[in-house]
Amino acid sequence: MDCPRDLIEMKDIVGPDETTFCVCETCGGAWVDSAELNRLLLHNDLPGLESMGGKTNLDELAERCPKDEVDLIVIEGGDKASPESYDYCEACGGIWLEVGAPAGADADQVEALIIEFFQRFRRVSGSTRTART
Repeated sequence: MDCPRDLIEMKDIVGPDETTFCVCETCGGAWVDSAELNRLLLHNDLPGLESMGGKTNLDELAERCPKDEVDLIVIEGGDKASPESYDYCEACGGIWLEVGAPAGADADQVEALIIEFFQRFRRVSGSTRTART
């Protein structure tokens, strides 16, 4: 699968629990299925994606899904001082995260970066609407 940002082949990384991440060794972005991501979040004492918070930004142009070639939807969260966002594909349920994974990262490193991302992401103001995934 090609990176939605750099359009180069991403590296498949499979964790011990069979979670599969596709990681771009150029930009450090990661692609993960939303069902696998939900399992990962719940195992790390975080809420699932639907309870994570965030809001859809339909005005921001996102990348295209590497599986379906449809426009990804930007979901924004975090706080005003440190906004965070991820991209979601409505067709396949894939999630694109810019986590800064280093070249050669293993599954444990990618998982830790994703958990850190969502810990920052969930710091959402009380009036933010929940994103549907």
